[in-house]
Amino acid sequence: MIYITGDTHNTEDMSNLSTKNIKLCCMEQNTDFHAITAAIVLGDFGLPWSSDCSIDEAGIHPTDHTDRYLLKWYKQKPFKILAVMGNHDNYDIIEKLPEVEIFGAKVLKVSDNVFYLKRGEVYIIEDKRFLVLGGAMSDDKAWRKAHESWWEQEEWSEEEKETCLAKIKENNSFDYVLSHTGPSVGITLTDDYFCNEENQKQLHRDSNAVFNDKIDSLISYKKWFFGHWHSDWGYEHYKESKYIPLYHQGIVI
Repeated sequence: MIYITGDTHNTEDMSNLSTKNIKLCCMEQNTDFHAITAAIVLGDFGLPWSSDCSIDEAGIHPTDHTDRYLLKWYKQKPFKILAVMGNHDNYDIIEKLPEVEIFGAKVLKVSDNVFYLKRGEVYIIEDKRFLVLGGAMSDDKAWRKAHESWWEQEEWSEEEKETCLAKIKENNSFDYVLSHTGPSVGITLTDDYFCNEENQKQLHRDSNAVFNDKIDSLISYKKWFFGHWHSDWGYEHYKESKYIPLYHQGIVI
C-alpha cells in the first residue's frame, strides 16, 4: 500500500511521517500499517535544507546537525519515502542528486530509502500510474534569501513543461496526480476566499497553478493529491472529491 501526506518542512512537520500518526490514519481507514511500502510527501519535504552538504552515489551527507538527525530518522523507516518537489525545497542540492531508476522512471536519490520524484515524470507504483507535477510560487520570497531559503527553480522551466506535455500526449490516462500546489478548482476547496471568481484570478500569478490547470484539462485520472495550502479538507472529503489537499493527515491507497 501507499501512504500519501502533506508537507513535512524538514523537521517542523516531520510528525506527518511518524509511526504514531501513520498508524492512526491507517486505523481510521481500516488498513494495515505494516503493508505500507511507500510514503509520498506532497512537496516542501525540505531535506536537505542546508546547502552545507556533500553528495555522492549514495546520496547526501549533510553536516548540518538538523539535516543529519532527520536523515537518520528517515533511514529507520520500513518503507520508501518519495518526495514531490515543493517551493520550500533546496533545488540547488536537489539538482545535484544522483539519478537512479525505480518505478519505471528516474528519481533523485537522497539516501537508500528516500527519493525525490521528478517533475513531469510518470511512475508505476504498486501497479498504479502516477503523474508527478510539483512546485509552487513562494508568496513570501521577498522576505527570504535567494539560494539560502528560497530558490527560483520552484517554478517550472519551459523545457520541463514541454517534456511533461509530450509524455501526456503519448498517454493521458492516470490513476493519480501528485503535485505541490493544486489546480485552481482544487485550491478553492481549501479556502472560501477563492470561491469568488475575481479572487480566484490571484491564483494565476503562480505559473505552477496555471500549468496545473492546463494539465487538468488534458488528462483523465481518479484523484489529484496536493499539499502547499496546509489543509486537510481532502482527508474528510476523500470519497466525494477528486481533488485531495492534505497536510497532517494521510490517505492510504
